[in-house]
Amino acid sequence: MNLHDSFVCPSGLKSVPGLARRTESYGDLLALCDGFTGCNDVTTASVVGLVSRAISCLSPCLTDLSVRVLILLIEHVYDVRAWRSGRLMVWPGNRRLAELTGKNERSIRRALALLEANHWIVRRYSASNRRSDGNAGIDLRPVAARLHELHQAAEFIEQKIESAREQAKAERDDLTMVKQSDDGAIESGVVDISVPLKSYKINPGSTNLVQSGASQATPGQRSCPTITDIDVDSEILFLMVQASLTLQKQLTAAELCDLMGPEPCSASIQAVTAAVKSALSRQIKLRPNVWQVALAKHGWAALAAVMVAVDRQGVRDPAGYLYAMLKSARLRDTVRHNLRAIEQQESGHA
Repeated sequence: MNLHDSFVCPSGLKSVPGLARRTESYGDLLALCDGFTGCNDVTTASVVGLVSRAISCLSPCLTDLSVRVLILLIEHVYDVRAWRSGRLMVWPGNRRLAELTGKNERSIRRALALLEANHWIVRRYSASNRRSDGNAGIDLRPVAARLHELHQAAEFIEQKIESAREQAKAERDDLTMVKQSDDGAIESGVVDISVPLKSYKINPGSTNLVQSGASQATPGQRSCPTITDIDVDSEILFLMVQASLTLQKQLTAAELCDLMGPEPCSASIQAVTAAVKSALSRQIKLRPNVWQVALAKHGWAALAAVMVAVDRQGVRDPAGYLYAMLKSARLRDTVRHNLRAIEQQESGHA
C-alpha cells in the first residue's frame, strides 16, 4: 500500500493529494462518522472491554495485530468527555504503535488499513500526508458509532457461553445419577454388572456387557428387538439423522431427504432402525437382554444413544459408554445434548 497514492472519492470528486488509498466503501465509512454525535455512559475502559470480547464476532477477518492496534488507539482517549462530545481523534504515529506492539511500521500500516476497511477507524491525513497536524489523525468515531453492535455481539457470545454451561451441567447431572446408581441394573433385578462405570467417556477396560462372540447369545434372543409398537420420537429421529455420520452413510439419498422432512415414511424409519441394529451387532455388541430392557424403557432415545456411543469423539469403550447412558433416568435429554454436540463436532465447533 502506497500512502502517497491519491484517493478518488466515490462521489466523483477530484483526487485529493496526501491521502492513503481507500476501500470502495470509504464513502459509507465517512457517513458513519458524520452520523455520530456522541454517546453517554461510556468510558475508555468499557469500550476496550467490548472490543476485546466481541469484535471478532463482527469482523472475523481482523488479525490479532489489528485488534491490538485498535485497543491501543482507544486507550489514547484519556478524557471520558470525548465519548460524549464525539471528539475522538487520536494522534499516535506508526513508529509509536510499532514500538508498543513490537512490530515494524509496515505491519502497522497494514493493520490500520484493515481496521479502516472494516469500518472501525478513519485515517485522516493532511495535504503533506501526515497524521500529526491540523485536522489529521486517527478518527475513532466509527468505533463509537458501532458500540450498539458490539453490545449485541457481546450478549450473543454470553448467551452461547451460558448455553454451553447449561448443557455441560445437564451432562454432569446425568453422569452424577449414573455414579450414584449402584444397583448394577437398568431396572432393579434385571441385569447384573460386576464392573462399575465411572465415566461415560473414560472407561477403557472391558465389561461383561460386551459379547466375545455371537455364539454367546442365548438361542432365540435377538440383539435388536422390533420397535413397531413404539411411537416414533420425531425430534430424536431428526437429530439422529442430522448428527450421525455413521447413520448417514447407511442411508440412501432418498431416505435422507425423506427423513429430514416433516413426515418420514415407514420404510425410511425402518432403514434407521436397521442401521442402529447394525451398529449394535458390529460395533458395540450389547447383551440382548440389556438392549430389550433399555428399548422398552427409553424407546427412541435408546436408539439415539447407540449412535451417540458410536459417533461421539473420545469414546474408547462404546459398550460401557452406551450402558452408562441407558441407566440415565433422563436419557432423552442426554441424547439430545450429545447429538447436538456431535453435530458441532463435525462442523469444527466442538
